[in-house]
Amino acid sequence: MKGKLVKALAGVVIVLFLVCLFFTVSVKNAVRANMMVHGVSPVSAFHCNPKFSPKTSKSLQIPVYYVPDKYPYKDGSTGVRTSTFAIRTYLGTET
Repeated sequence: MKGKLVKALAGVVIVLFLVCLFFTVSVKNAVRANMMVHGVSPVSAFHCNPKFSPKTSKSLQIPVYYVPDKYPYKDGSTGVRTSTFAIRTYLGTET
């Protein structure tokens, strides 16, 4: 009985930790994670330094970030070279 309670409590603590971690994702790390999801190597994703694009952000009315010319990647499904990322916030979390 006591072992099950400890396991349940550990599970709750882990879930709370992951939720807190989820809510602390920075904008730059959201861009890097998006790059890795689309097949960019983790080394390239972490070496790039996404920059805020004020003019594009103002015209689209959402925060837009771009990666330097060395790090854009070609999307496998569309064949388009991707270098800009629109960052949206849901419940305080950037995606």
